[in-house]
Amino acid sequence: MMAVTVLLALVFTAVEPQALQTPDPNRIEEVRVTGNRRIPSDTIKYNLQTKPNDQFNPNVIRRDIKTLYALGHFDDIRVEEDQGKTGKIIIFRVTEKKLIRSVKYDGLKSVTNSEVLDKLREKKASISQESPYDPTKIRKAETIIKMMLAEKGHQDATVEATTEDIPPNSIAVTFKVDEGPKIRIQKISIEGNKVFPASQIKKSMKLIKEAGPLTVFTSKDTYFDLKLADDITRIRMLYAEHGYVRANVLDPVVETKPQQLHRTLPFIRPPFPWGIPIPFKKKTLDRYYITIKIEENDQYRVGDVKVTGAKQFNETVVKSVLGLVPGEVFNEERLRKSFENLKKLYGARGYINFTAVPVQDFDEAKKLVNLNINVDEDRQFYVNRIAFSGNTTTRDKVIRREVMVEEGQVFNSALWDMSLQRLNQLGYFEEIKTEDAEVKPNPTQPQVDINLKVKERGRNSIGFNGGVSGIGGSFMGISYETNNFLGFGETLGVTLQGGTRQSQYVLSFTEPYLFDRPLTAGFSVFKSSFRYDQAREFFGLDPSKLPQGLGFENRLNFTQQGSGFNVFSSYPFKIWNRFGLNFGINHSVTSAINPATEEYFKSVTTQNNQSFISNTGAGSFSDFHAHTLIPSFTRNRTQGTPIFPTGGSSTSLTFEYTGGFLGGTVNYVRPTLDYRYFHPMNKGRNILAVRFLGSFVQGFGGTAVPYYQRYFLGGDFDIRGFDFRAISPIAFVVRNVNVIDSETGNSVARPFDDIVYVGGDTQGVMNLEYRIPVIGRIFTIAPYFDIGNAWVLRKDQLTRQIINSEGEITKEKVTFLPGTNSGFRASTGIEFQVMMPVINAPFRLIFAMNPNRIDRNFSGQATGLQFGIHEKRRDFKFTVGRTF
Repeated sequence: MMAVTVLLALVFTAVEPQALQTPDPNRIEEVRVTGNRRIPSDTIKYNLQTKPNDQFNPNVIRRDIKTLYALGHFDDIRVEEDQGKTGKIIIFRVTEKKLIRSVKYDGLKSVTNSEVLDKLREKKASISQESPYDPTKIRKAETIIKMMLAEKGHQDATVEATTEDIPPNSIAVTFKVDEGPKIRIQKISIEGNKVFPASQIKKSMKLIKEAGPLTVFTSKDTYFDLKLADDITRIRMLYAEHGYVRANVLDPVVETKPQQLHRTLPFIRPPFPWGIPIPFKKKTLDRYYITIKIEENDQYRVGDVKVTGAKQFNETVVKSVLGLVPGEVFNEERLRKSFENLKKLYGARGYINFTAVPVQDFDEAKKLVNLNINVDEDRQFYVNRIAFSGNTTTRDKVIRREVMVEEGQVFNSALWDMSLQRLNQLGYFEEIKTEDAEVKPNPTQPQVDINLKVKERGRNSIGFNGGVSGIGGSFMGISYETNNFLGFGETLGVTLQGGTRQSQYVLSFTEPYLFDRPLTAGFSVFKSSFRYDQAREFFGLDPSKLPQGLGFENRLNFTQQGSGFNVFSSYPFKIWNRFGLNFGINHSVTSAINPATEEYFKSVTTQNNQSFISNTGAGSFSDFHAHTLIPSFTRNRTQGTPIFPTGGSSTSLTFEYTGGFLGGTVNYVRPTLDYRYFHPMNKGRNILAVRFLGSFVQGFGGTAVPYYQRYFLGGDFDIRGFDFRAISPIAFVVRNVNVIDSETGNSVARPFDDIVYVGGDTQGVMNLEYRIPVIGRIFTIAPYFDIGNAWVLRKDQLTRQIINSEGEITKEKVTFLPGTNSGFRASTGIEFQVMMPVINAPFRLIFAMNPNRIDRNFSGQATGLQFGIHEKRRDFKFTVGRTF
């Protein structure tokens, strides 16, 4: 049978030639696909509704053509019909779109390729290799790139996409960019303003600024119409906050004018003194001049306030939340915040679909705004089901016990927000935000289903620290902590630190919910040692630099070792507060290495009949057993995660009681206050962090505070920029040293001046830190300022022994080196913090400068021996973890 080809247009007329008439002329014998190279025929047929053995239907074929075009793979689609042996053969002839082999951006400077790709992806106009060539997307991409360049100040930029065919069926795309000149804003003129000065109006503009020294770095002196439109809205808001609700800001006038500018060093554009003008070096550049005209109109006050539709709360309660007082200046910003508070009030009662619409009625004669608040409470919702997702390790019950909303109860949005805050404080998850919770109302029942999506942080936290310290020597440490052991929330920690002078070993375990009750319990065991070497401390590593007669037997060398354990527990009350109790036993032994050390400790007493010497045996002058009980109170209202607080505050009060009825060989008390405050800045992008730490220690019952329990500051976790334990009151001490008489050759005792870091009985520290995330939370820059000191306030408890030329001993009050027991010590600098994904803590590079360091020589009071204390002006250290 001779095949006859009929075009689709003829087919769609449903008129068939007489020659094609068969007993079943509308039966489809076969469906064929031709012209395809990359897309398999079976894939194309799968998307067709036209199937073999179906009846021929032109409407179905029209839908098939639309379906194939919607796939985005074809430039052209034609349908033809052939006559088969038993019916019609339908042929889909397709022309595939060319594949993009490469995408290039020529002439792009102000924005990076990755920024362009991110923006195209955001605008759903991605153009990537191996994707089908779509001219519509290419034109959209041109517009988006031009908009990005305009935002950077290149208003006259041109972007043109060119293509080059690559056989057999591919294409190369090149975006040719001519950015043109970058035109900055020279002047912003405000006209018509009488209420506010032009400076205040310009200050309210956050995105557009006149060219100046700082705008070189912020790029806010570049004109972009959308940024200017946002700032115009801010000007209207400024007026509306002060009652000028009908103030009108006219369309700004933007002009380009040539401006002669001096070339300057080191920058080209900033004026003096930021740049030094180069004589006879001028350049004419186009600059924007923006004129903003304002019609201020009259100021309005609050008139009558009425509330309609409120049933759950009476009108008085609603008005009190709104805070609108008749006769006061009308403030639109306050009204917006009042509506947010009203929404929270209703949300706490389960009215999650609550809306309030203000209707304003202006009284032009009295210049009042009468308000009618129309309230639509909708229904009260109950919690049907609470589910969690993303917690692959953490058990559901660990999350559920922090959630204050229960299934079957009225949904309380305030309690739900508190629940998210409590979960963030655990530190088990990445920060949980409000949008991570899907609160889905039931369309038929007043119920909500809640699905909370969490992302677990690494359970294991590894910390490293190290450095070289004048007091602590060289040291290196590692700590390991798993903060969600086996998914039940337990914490297991190990700390190992060793060095030339000090070492510390700690093992700890914490159970947050003992016996499935909110009772936290745990323990820690520890061991530490500290070695003091006078030769290293004051005279460098070379013993030959020691003063005459100060050999090894006369150096002040000692070793202090400590070990013990603590058991602790705490219980919550009123959501954010906890009462805690800690009991510990600590055994500390300070061993004299030579006779000079023992003599030195005899020369400093802390009370009339008590010195650092104990009579426990030769060579051991301080063997202490401390039994300690510490009641504590903490209040934690911080937001965000423990490692990245984003707001709120925390307070910790402890009272350490050692000895007394608890037993042991020492008695002292130590109250401590630790307050931390975090304030979001720059719309929450940056964080201002502040810590205040204060404490004092005092002995009782006729015993002294052990030397190792006095206050020594300095280091990465209190006052940065100083060596570990380097901040302490320093006292003069006179002791006898045996020297060889040059005339007789006999050994004679001579008075010798020395100094001692006695430690303070009181400490105070303030840390100020401004955290600026640069790359999310991966990299943060944090300028800081630390100030504080350790002081001896009860000087009567420290005496010093003076030996005169006849060998007589008298006791006098201790004398301190000037500047070591008064005023404050401070340091400032900058930290670079990198969040390490493996150790789950920030790695910190600390660059410090000490503006009021001690850098001078002191003369001893007995012999005039010179002591040099030369603290470093600048310091660099690395560590892991936070100061606070």
